[in-house]
Amino acid sequence: MEIRSKEKHFAQNRCQAKITVMDTPHYRKKRPWYAPMIVSSLLLIGSGLFWLHQRPITAVASGSLYLPLVTTSYTQPSLSGAAFWGAPIAVTPPGDAVWVVNPDAGTVTILDTQTLEKVSEIVVGQEPWSLIVSPDGRFIYITDRATGQLARINSHTHQVEAVLVVGPEPGSVTLDATGRHAYVTLMSTDVVAVIDNERQQITAEIPVRPRPYAAATAGDYLMVTHLMALPREGWPVVSNDGRQGWLTIIDTRTNQIIHEIPLTPNEQGFPNLLTGITVAGERLWLPHVRAMPALPMGLTTTIFAAVSSVDLNTLSEDPTAYLPLNDQAVFGSPVNNPVAAIPSPDGQRLYVVLAGSNLVEVIDISQPAEPQLIRFLPAGHNPQGMAITPNGRYGFVMNYLSRTVTVLDLENLQKVADIPVTVETLPSDVLWGKILFNNASDPRLSQGSWISCASCHFGGWPDGVTWHFPDGPRQTPQLWNAGDTLPWHWSATLDEPQDVEETIEIIQRGVGMAPGVDPPLLGLPNAGRSADLDALAAFLTDGIRAPIIPVGGDDVASGRTLFINHGCAECHGGPYWTSDMLPGPPGTLDPDESGMVEEVLRDVATLNPLDVRGHMGFAPPSLLGVALTAPYLHDGSMLTLPALLAAGHPTPDTGNGMTPDEIETLTAFLRSISRETTPIAQP
Repeated sequence: MEIRSKEKHFAQNRCQAKITVMDTPHYRKKRPWYAPMIVSSLLLIGSGLFWLHQRPITAVASGSLYLPLVTTSYTQPSLSGAAFWGAPIAVTPPGDAVWVVNPDAGTVTILDTQTLEKVSEIVVGQEPWSLIVSPDGRFIYITDRATGQLARINSHTHQVEAVLVVGPEPGSVTLDATGRHAYVTLMSTDVVAVIDNERQQITAEIPVRPRPYAAATAGDYLMVTHLMALPREGWPVVSNDGRQGWLTIIDTRTNQIIHEIPLTPNEQGFPNLLTGITVAGERLWLPHVRAMPALPMGLTTTIFAAVSSVDLNTLSEDPTAYLPLNDQAVFGSPVNNPVAAIPSPDGQRLYVVLAGSNLVEVIDISQPAEPQLIRFLPAGHNPQGMAITPNGRYGFVMNYLSRTVTVLDLENLQKVADIPVTVETLPSDVLWGKILFNNASDPRLSQGSWISCASCHFGGWPDGVTWHFPDGPRQTPQLWNAGDTLPWHWSATLDEPQDVEETIEIIQRGVGMAPGVDPPLLGLPNAGRSADLDALAAFLTDGIRAPIIPVGGDDVASGRTLFINHGCAECHGGPYWTSDMLPGPPGTLDPDESGMVEEVLRDVATLNPLDVRGHMGFAPPSLLGVALTAPYLHDGSMLTLPALLAAGHPTPDTGNGMTPDEIETLTAFLRSISRETTPIAQP
């Protein structure tokens, strides 16, 4: 029997399908003509896809049946109502209190907006990162990056009332207009978790593109940025046009993705590190760093600070409202690492928080296509967010590494106070190194405030970019276990962390932190030449937490066996998941003055025609957190782990002999490697 849809009638919100049923000789031989059957109806209405209920029908020899289908209704999501977004700092709806996270202290602090004094400090997990106030001001919801939890605090009693495990590495939390549902981005699993706050349970997990990070809601819309740009098909890996940013739009009524908006490259490169999202009417503001990895690579052609805009009416990027913050003709002084762009309540101004410049940039956006710089306002070390009182009079800036909140008078555009929010918990050298790592305003670190270490290593993570450096195409590595995996760089050219002095001078165009003439790399040690350089080294080796990785499924144990049997441990075994370890004291490892620690290099047949170094091989990267470090190989030429293994790694010329099923199983194990995974000894 053949069932064909003859025609469909759509009348407003009611649907009826006319189905012609035809008997065939084959079917007549098998079953009587009256045999019941099940029809599952599928309708495509507008941009919505609906399964209609299953129902039995009776077949006839020839003729037509009219089936009453379920009444369906589909309307576009509404933008009406208040907008919400996750941030490290927020003001309660009445404007009487400020809540701010202290990630390194594991606490959240409450400030009184009238007295400008600290009211209380509450322990919340280990690394509180993003928070949001419920619409009625009753609850504060806070994500903890280190534990993967969502905490709920009663704003009146200042007590933690509930804690829910939501998943590894939450990036941001936001709420719907009622406060009933919370939405948490999970960077390690690439999903958005939907939480019923009344029942304290996860009701859905929405798969999205990699690295969901910032989140905001407006009406029925949930908007999610993706921290790192993703490859554009058909473009070279090392290209200023080779990647694009992404914004995912989700309908909160159905928890379905309804649109994905690409943020395209322009003459300043492609959008990367999309750390923030805010809503102003029917417009989104997205601060980010633009990357230009191709040659020529100069001070102004590497990193560019910008803010993009998306029109929610058209669900598309609005290039006329793009803010090129490092265009000195429009905005004056160059700036670094915009992480938040907060609209004023009346929508006339945008306050851009500049994490690498320790500033807040005030911009007139009354005519978005013709922005005007108003003023720069001072902040503390590494500001990460800003909240504004409902009347728009005062702004409160979260200074992550000053451990303060700066109070700004937004009417008179001046600083009012700096309020301490927590005590210091880091060793002094690690703290100072962390400040230097995130700073671009110090000329020793960057000429003209263009670039900081964090511009490529946000939070110690890789930026996903393959840069054309002096050695050739080089993929940005992670830093979360850098202290255990010296020598550094793909060609093993740094034998001590203080050797980043050369990176600062060549890539960031900084003056450098050590006095005098720099010794050759792998020559006399740089340690001890500068207290500031030693502090930066202390942060790089001791101050970056490895990410939390999902445990994995049933294939992990089998994948571990494959890892051993295929000899992967030869290059990626040992306690740090790599054979790249110092074979001796710094300053003694380059007897032939090649500029490389040759003993750790491995030839895996991946030499790129653009490589200046690499004929002797490359230093194997650590596999700790490898699930979060795509793309792969020194030149970023393999976009995924299955693609890497399918290409025959580590011997692509002869192949590794793995079947597709084995590749899938080994990939599951690789993606599960974390600090908790038992190491596999090198042969």
